[in-house]
Amino acid sequence: MEKAGHRVDIPVDVSADVPSVPPSHVARPRAFRLRVTAAVACATVVLASPAAAQSLRGSPASLSLQNRQAERHDFSFLKGSRDVARFVDAGLLVPLEGGPTYRLEDVSFNVARPEVRLFVERLSSQYKQACGEPLVVTSLTRPLTHQPWNASARSVHPTGMALDLRVPRKAACRKWLESTLLELERRQVLDATFERRPPHYHVAIFPRAYVAYVASLTGREKSAVRASAAGAPATHVVRRGETLWRIAQTYDTTPTAIRRANRLSSTTIRVGQRLVIPTPTHGD
Repeated sequence: MEKAGHRVDIPVDVSADVPSVPPSHVARPRAFRLRVTAAVACATVVLASPAAAQSLRGSPASLSLQNRQAERHDFSFLKGSRDVARFVDAGLLVPLEGGPTYRLEDVSFNVARPEVRLFVERLSSQYKQACGEPLVVTSLTRPLTHQPWNASARSVHPTGMALDLRVPRKAACRKWLESTLLELERRQVLDATFERRPPHYHVAIFPRAYVAYVASLTGREKSAVRASAAGAPATHVVRRGETLWRIAQTYDTTPTAIRRANRLSSTTIRVGQRLVIPTPTHGD
């Protein structure tokens, strides 16, 4: 089990943008799993076709998949608010503050695994572009003492790897979101289910696979993606033919920000030079 005070170094061994995860939460008496047919989230934003979203009933197999992911990542199931505070202090959980592309509503603890925050920031940016409204997150980390009455005993919300999303009112936005979640599920970077009581999308993120997926999309090193997700600056060693502009584009930042972080007086860089890459403000 991971311990607060000791950050768990998770090796990335999957190549995809939003991969594997732990158990789900709310018991699924009439839960529906989403079926995919749209463009992958975090790549190019494309509105789903009307025929895109078709739902499937959830199953115990889905919960088992999520729990296996939690075990593979050696995630702890937090018991109460003190555990949450310890994991925040240890850097194992990071805050989600909301912003122009997403907002939090009725969230007990606005913290989650770094990869969950990365997923929310990337997905919400594309959702905002597609639908013109912010994505609404209704639940993140929920320790065992804060689970609702109808939550499954195998829920992975206590691990910090799951989130709930509000169902959009607009049919086109629902189709876009469902299609995107299902495409990512097809790529084995998450597990998504439509829950009826109350209506919402439950999404369990598979951290290792998701980091690898984002790395494959952005051309960045997986270590850099992990550092960015955790809010820590990355390090880049300049290769032959690279420019400051190209490096900034790769890391979703600006040449000015890199110059400021490294106290460079110009845009001139040399092969082998080690640059500190400031954490981007995710709007991707």
